[in-house]
Amino acid sequence: MPQKKKEMEVPGPRRVADILADAGIRPTTVIVTQGRKLLTKDQRVEDGETIEILSVVSGG
Repeated sequence: MPQKKKEMEVPGPRRVADILADAGIRPTTVIVTQGRKLLTKDQRVEDGETIEILSVVSGG
């Protein structure tokens, strides 16, 4: 299922948790990646780096 893509710039360095909070995104509803690397909420994103925030979908 394709996801809507939204781009935003945030000054760094910032913790992933702070980026999500500023964007109004609950950390339990997404995963954050940088390239092929999964980021935790405490990892820092430096100025100029790109991350992806992907919605987590589950069901039965």
